[in-house]
Amino acid sequence: MTTPRRRRTQRIPAPAQRENSPSGVQRFGRIIDRQPSGSGPAGRLGTYFVRDDETGTTYTFSYADIVTEGFRTIRTGERVRFLTDPADAGHAVYVIRLDLPDNEDYYD
Repeated sequence: MTTPRRRRTQRIPAPAQRENSPSGVQRFGRIIDRQPSGSGPAGRLGTYFVRDDETGTTYTFSYADIVTEGFRTIRTGERVRFLTDPADAGHAVYVIRLDLPDNEDYYD
């Protein structure tokens, strides 16, 4: 019998580490682009790009890095809050949408 693979989990830095580490500080930015990778159902998965409001640095992240209830979807131009990945300086993690649509937009 084969043993099931363990799923890799990302660790959230402890609060003290977040304050002292520039990579653990929460950042704010806007989604500037999305490049489809062709994987997933109908090629919907891809790489997203977020530009940091304070520094102008561009970070990448994937669908799996979006933290939300319900559908993981982000559109170009939306504001987000995120952390940078200490293991990969150009990667954003724990991306949270700030511009949530009103329910009235979906229900008339």
